[in-house]
Amino acid sequence: MPRRRKADQPPLRTPQLNTRLAAEEYLKLETVCRMEGKTKTEILRKALLLYLDGYDKRAEDQARDRLAAAVEAMQAGHKKDTERIAKMVARVMMDVGTVQQVFYDRASKEDRVELWKMARQRAAERLKHKRKDGDPEATELMKDALSS
Repeated sequence: MPRRRKADQPPLRTPQLNTRLAAEEYLKLETVCRMEGKTKTEILRKALLLYLDGYDKRAEDQARDRLAAAVEAMQAGHKKDTERIAKMVARVMMDVGTVQQVFYDRASKEDRVELWKMARQRAAERLKHKRKDGDPEATELMKDALSS
């Protein structure tokens, strides 16, 4: 009997997947394979990986769309919701500031400057990553952060 693997570890062997296709879909797959000069496995693996790569982006886009809809609804006269979100953002920013202050105070005086530089550098790297993905707000934030 094979050993069970831990959930956070990759499988020891590559798992095999099976699926069924309608006759016309199968014929289309065979045609694509002949045209591309690749096996069905190669084509199906590539298609699955493309789907999985786009999955996170689609989820992020849906979340962004929901947020945009909420903001548009607030602009349409929902002052109460706007104030509620503003208060929530203010509380989060106060919490972030508190955590930063605790870390700064607990760091040795020799390490503070280096830790602050490292934190700023990592934040800039995250913004660069967002900028590469076409986030115009992140681009502006990065310009502001790097110019100060």
